[in-house]
Amino acid sequence: MLFAFDPSTSAFYPRCVFRALTGLDCPGCGATRALHALLHGRVAEAWRYNPMFLALIAVGGVAVPTRVIEKRWFAIATIAALVVWGVIRNL
Repeated sequence: MLFAFDPSTSAFYPRCVFRALTGLDCPGCGATRALHALLHGRVAEAWRYNPMFLALIAVGGVAVPTRVIEKRWFAIATIAALVVWGVIRNL
């Protein structure tokens, strides 16, 4: 469904509640559009939508097979990175 229907032009995708309430971008804003772009091979466009999303895909690709994802410090670092990204993208 995400491959066939562009989130930028299709009204049935849910809108970000955080953005609707605050007017600010959450750390995940743009991730759906980024994934749509990735599915069509448009990496640069995906990067423009949400670079943190691409970074998390890359880190997850390494963390899952090496089982680093099971470590407590990994969860804390991921949450901290998302919070910092959420602040930086709204400056």
